[in-house]
Amino acid sequence: MKKTLLIVISALVLAFSSLVKAEISLSGYTEFFAGSADQSKMYGADNTSGIDKAGMDNGNYSRITANYNTKLDSGIDVAGTMNMTTRDCQGDKTGNCNVVNFNFITFSGGFGTVSVGERFAAGAMMLSRLTAAGPMSEPDGGQLGNFYTGGSNTYGSANEANYANNSVKILYASNVFSGFSFAASFAPNTSNSGLASTQNGQQTSGSTWSSYNDFLSIFGKYAMDIDGVGIELVYGNQLGNAGKIGVNEHNDLDETAYSAKITYGNFALDYRKNEAGDAGQIKNNNAGNDEGTSACATYNMGNIGLGACNVETKFTNTSNQSASSTTRTYSAEYQLGGGVKIGATLFDVEQVNNGVTDTDVDGLAARLAVGF
Repeated sequence: MKKTLLIVISALVLAFSSLVKAEISLSGYTEFFAGSADQSKMYGADNTSGIDKAGMDNGNYSRITANYNTKLDSGIDVAGTMNMTTRDCQGDKTGNCNVVNFNFITFSGGFGTVSVGERFAAGAMMLSRLTAAGPMSEPDGGQLGNFYTGGSNTYGSANEANYANNSVKILYASNVFSGFSFAASFAPNTSNSGLASTQNGQQTSGSTWSSYNDFLSIFGKYAMDIDGVGIELVYGNQLGNAGKIGVNEHNDLDETAYSAKITYGNFALDYRKNEAGDAGQIKNNNAGNDEGTSACATYNMGNIGLGACNVETKFTNTSNQSASSTTRTYSAEYQLGGGVKIGATLFDVEQVNNGVTDTDVDGLAARLAVGF
């Protein structure tokens, strides 16, 4: 892994050295988690086996980031980003893949912004998401799942389809006109990570279609300020083509997502919802009603940040049985200075299927994060 990173960094240095007029910067981030949970329900039964997860982890998002920017003769600003993750496959070093990701370039001017490469879609740019932007970046950060055993059923999607997916795409974001702005992105294949081996997005197995082709996201935003109270309203739609596995045809993606955010001083409150219906499901199999909502509040005072979130999902399976989940988090974070911060999250997760509680767990996770 170290040899691979040295090769990548050397290649970056050689490539950037030819950009005489470009300004270049290197930064990094690393994090360490520790957590422990008390799980009373597991797979629909009382947890009598004593499986209460606890341990330490060096995070999903440790990385080195290279940024560069320059200006064309026409006056258009050009900026680029390349991340190098410090964990193979974002996992436990089981292979040497996707070490370089989020490799994209952006052109900005009076026309707005055009970006090409490995980056998130328009929804991630526009929607308010305090589930990720609050203290500890949880529950959206995905670390809490390391400390409990989730159920085996489908409980619905907490975010819009392909959220936090950095498949290769093109994105356009407008400038702001009297509070209005919009963004649109297009990915030919949501499983295309930039490697040649991922250019074929057709699935060969699975009951739910997830790697959509011709994935289009369009979102609009209106922002205003009334006597110090900030209001942001976002609404958008996502479309994607599914396909066929064997004899089973799958429903195309047609999803709406929207959010509302209110800020006042150091306080912020938001609500967000995604509705995918029966997208990706086998046609006429009765499964669907795939929805997720989140409501969060944050407060920042000096070096201290506080936050609370409630995330709910629901889904109806092929037997017309309803499943749902509820995740609650209470987080606090303190910035020590110099890019170092510590924090903790109390969390409660409940998953229910057809009236039976599959999962019930309470836990605590702590984080030490360093940006440099």
